[in-house]
Amino acid sequence: MPDDITFVRIGKNLIGVKGLKETFEELASRSWESPQAAQEELLRRAAGANYIPSGSRDDYGRALWREFQRFKGEAAEVEAAPGLEIKVLGLGCSGCQQFYQQVVDILAAHVIIADLQYITAPALISDYNVRSFPALMINGRLVLAGQRPAPAQLEKILLDHAGPDRI
Repeated sequence: MPDDITFVRIGKNLIGVKGLKETFEELASRSWESPQAAQEELLRRAAGANYIPSGSRDDYGRALWREFQRFKGEAAEVEAAPGLEIKVLGLGCSGCQQFYQQVVDILAAHVIIADLQYITAPALISDYNVRSFPALMINGRLVLAGQRPAPAQLEKILLDHAGPDRI
């Protein structure tokens, strides 16, 4: 489905790219004369459905190539996220929204650098196999699901994951 969105780390940002899975499926069986040729084709196809800033084409090319390698099951370099990677999964209800806002407030109060996402789209949530909401994932690990801890407990969880040198 062309409206599928895949999140790709491009530099220090996590960017949603439309139609990437479909592109990967179409190109996976092709043989390429060079990685650069594959990157150019990936960029060309991604640009058809996404805005790619001209000054970031090289970064996008590397990121798309890295994700394409992973898709094919090949070894790919890992691009580290800055600080914490936090995902709040929810159904968009008031309880999930309040939980997300608590996370935002705690991160801001303690000046914790984090890549924070609030994911409510059912198609995206299904990728995480979580059935209870709200859910909190930190650095790819499910930390909480189906519960809203007291603010002090949530603060402790986030501070523990941020570590001593959180800025």
